Amino acid sequence: MVCPTSDLCVGGCNLYASEEGPINIGGLQQFATEVFSKMGIPQIRNPELPPADQMPESFHTKIALIGCGPASISCASFLARLGYDNITVFEKQKYIGGLSSAEIPQFRLPYEVVQFEIDLMKDLGVQVVCEKGLGQDGMTLSSLKEDGYKVVFIGIGWFFFDF
Repeated sequence: MVCPTSDLCVGGCNLYASEEGPINIGGLQQFATEVFSKMGIPQIRNPELPPADQMPESFHTKIALIGCGPASISCASFLARLGYDNITVFEKQKYIGGLSSAEIPQFRLPYEVVQFEIDLMKDLGVQVVCEKGLGQDGMTLSSLKEDGYKVVFIGIGWFFFDF
């Protein structure tokens, strides 16, 4: 949806010269996302894991993710599916989704798709705190450490320096 699959994936597909032609990966991705979102199935942690109260202590470690864009949404979702259960994402904006919500045109990536990914992340128990980012309200890496966070993932995407 976001990247030009017609140039990259379809153009490089080994089936390009066959009678059937290349795989329409963009259409397949869009179809899968639409069907799965309509099914309304929440995302869950790996069912093969023991119950949360029987997981090793390290899986209850406080984890902070800075920025609620694609990198942090993906990171938080994977960690939660692996059984980590104390994950908080901090976003400096009033909205979440990062550049996926703010900069990519709707015809390339509809907001509903971004919201679907966010909802899947939240299904796993990930907490999101908006209007709080590094440098805002005294939040620093040191203050996160003082608040008990043992791991910090920085997924802030694009940033600009104004000198």
